[in-house]
Amino acid sequence: MAAGRAKNPFSPTFGTTPPLFAGRDDVLARFSDAQDTGPTHPDYTLLITGDRGTGKTALLNVLEERSAARGWMAITAAPSSESVSARVTGEALRCIERIQGAHGRARLSSVSALGVGFSFEQHPGQAASEPGLLSVLEELGELLAETGAGLLLTVDELHDVERDDVRDIASAVQIVTRRRLRPVALVAAALPLIEDTHLADPNMTFLQRCARAPLGPLPPDEARRALRQPIIDSGGRIDGDALSEAVAAAGGYPYMIQLVGFHAWQMREDPDEPIRLDHVRAGAIEADNAMIDQIAGPIWNRLSLMDRRFLVAMLADEFDSSLADIAARIGRSLQYARTYRRRLIAAGAISPTDKARVRFRHHALRKRAEAATRDDPALS
Repeated sequence: MAAGRAKNPFSPTFGTTPPLFAGRDDVLARFSDAQDTGPTHPDYTLLITGDRGTGKTALLNVLEERSAARGWMAITAAPSSESVSARVTGEALRCIERIQGAHGRARLSSVSALGVGFSFEQHPGQAASEPGLLSVLEELGELLAETGAGLLLTVDELHDVERDDVRDIASAVQIVTRRRLRPVALVAAALPLIEDTHLADPNMTFLQRCARAPLGPLPPDEARRALRQPIIDSGGRIDGDALSEAVAAAGGYPYMIQLVGFHAWQMREDPDEPIRLDHVRAGAIEADNAMIDQIAGPIWNRLSLMDRRFLVAMLADEFDSSLADIAARIGRSLQYARTYRRRLIAAGAISPTDKARVRFRHHALRKRAEAATRDDPALS
């Protein structure tokens, strides 16, 4: 389909801040209050959790932008070939260098770490060595406290960071922020499964005590605003019934909102015509396909065979499924089904509707399960 002359206002790309950031004002207000208060505020170390597509990375982006407006420095990290602690150490050294350069300051001695000039106190006769994460964050925190600014450290996809690496980061932040009361704030984002992985580790007590900000679907009025306003701001129009259909199709998922909006905009033949119901319905099909590939696919690939059989057993029900029925369909006890219920909730695959019933977290995963039964009849 031909695109409109005006640029499509939607951005269905992971990690990109949407044109209108809606529905997370409570988290933004919480962290803003923490920055105003300082390291004694519980939200100064914050863990954001949510399913794929709920806008965790976009929220980190907005927190960084707002912190920059306050004059804060920011260090962003995510799982990669380099350890997160090594990346944070290198970036913190660069922050120190900028502060010292801006104030014309130098410390008592200097060493070179990770290719960056870094100066810090050294006792006479002590051999120069590369500073570790803790010493670098302590130095940076001290400098920032003197200038009245702060550091926002964000870590995305924390659930995929190596366990020892997470311990190193948590230990350093615990000492610098909570014990030394330096202005070094930590905001990390993770899938809910982190509750059963890193947070289940008895040595992760600091991370367990971090404030939580669970992200769910946006309320319908916020989803409506996130769809309608970018269209209007870009000179477009959308019919009322089309907008209602788009809100329903998106289901409150920020990423799905971007997908539906993007494809509905693209479906118009005439760039001057409003987005109609048929455009939204055609766009929703494209959005669903993308969700199956990009959201449901990664979830499905992480699941065990029995996890998948549990989900396939739910296909017999149009809406909710009872644990008793699922247990009977997979030939296991009710207690056994409860164990897999907990696993699948943590994986972001299902949601509890009450203690005895569950439903698919997103219809894209239901469609992925349906496709799997066609590819492998043994699953059912």
